[in-house]
Amino acid sequence: MYATETRNRERWGQNTPRIRITLFLLFVLLVTVRIIPWGFAWYGLGALLAIRALISLLVLFRRTSPKAQKKGNAVRNLVGGTMLLGLAVIPLLLFPRSTPLQRTASNAVGTMVYTWIDESREDSFTAESDYRKVTVQFWYPALTAEENAPVLEGPFPLVVFSHGAFGYRMSNHSTFMELAGNGYIVASIDHTHQAFMTKEADGTVILGDSGFIRTAMDVENGKITGEELYHLQKDWMALRSSDMAFVLDQIRKQVALPTSNEVFHQLDIERIGVLGHSMGGATAAWIGREDDAIDAVIVLDGTLMGEIVGFEQGKEVVTDVPYPKPILDVFNESHYEDAKSIGLDYANMRMQEHASKAFQLVVNGSGHLNFTDLPLVSPLLASLLGTGSVDPRYCMEITNAAVREFLDYHLKGEGTESLPFRRV
Repeated sequence: MYATETRNRERWGQNTPRIRITLFLLFVLLVTVRIIPWGFAWYGLGALLAIRALISLLVLFRRTSPKAQKKGNAVRNLVGGTMLLGLAVIPLLLFPRSTPLQRTASNAVGTMVYTWIDESREDSFTAESDYRKVTVQFWYPALTAEENAPVLEGPFPLVVFSHGAFGYRMSNHSTFMELAGNGYIVASIDHTHQAFMTKEADGTVILGDSGFIRTAMDVENGKITGEELYHLQKDWMALRSSDMAFVLDQIRKQVALPTSNEVFHQLDIERIGVLGHSMGGATAAWIGREDDAIDAVIVLDGTLMGEIVGFEQGKEVVTDVPYPKPILDVFNESHYEDAKSIGLDYANMRMQEHASKAFQLVVNGSGHLNFTDLPLVSPLLASLLGTGSVDPRYCMEITNAAVREFLDYHLKGEGTESLPFRRV
């Protein structure tokens, strides 16, 4: 009996390298014929299969038969292999295959990335003395759909986007594609250290600052309130609005520079819109007050921190100075109900009351992250972080259409003006 078990283990040991190599080759074949959509979600499993296949090749080339494993070792190897496989497939569970939203225009969209250094500001997040670096990705109407593709002839209006806390520049990719395909040049900012990850133009990856993440979570959980929260939000807004102002200044310099990329020469710098999600929406609204050249502002489910100008007698002081340009304020359902119950003491409601042209859109059943692409690419992760009962695709289709139509009217003079209030 023991001899039979030993021979079985020896045969399994001899065949294991061939099985692992076969599995890897099968995986490569499925990726090549696009049955498996190669991307981030598959990196872990691909790396695991490749490493195991490489080790198996070395075993075969040495022409030595693996020694029969003791039963205890075999069990440990099985458990270890199962754990590794489990870790490798986690990305597949978090990022299942998804179909991109259908765009309303079929024009090709190109993209390019720049990292610019602001020598007027020190980077407060780094231990060493560094200037602040800001990375920006552009999407634009192009001849072909690829990186650094030739731009179509413009001129095209400029739209600048700011992500939310823990977000990053790709958070609303479907929105950028929709706008670029319809004749806009979009610039999405990575707020370095406040983004969960920044990949600079040279490939350097910078992860989000752990201190900022902890502080933001404390705010979310109600551990920081009152005057401490007011000063903290002012610091966040100062950093982010300076990032956006710097990016706008750099774009204007590139437009004026004869040797810059042709994309900048197809920009109509006299037509500018800004938008953002969550804290990025607050950033867009703030810079909309500061920069007279901005023509339209969109806030995707953000509290307008920049409208809060003081803290007195235990309460926030909200400005009564009229908001100077058209602004679209998009709410998730519970956010709007809470804002309505607070009334004019809430920054967004006070801004709406005193704005020159203010518009509201409420999406029933939506949650905070339903105004980003995260529920489309990672339903599980998005549900853990905050989504509503609304169909994610429907919500982003409504959002992208509202964004495009608002900008079409206020930057291009096309279409009809939005209703002051819509609930869908």
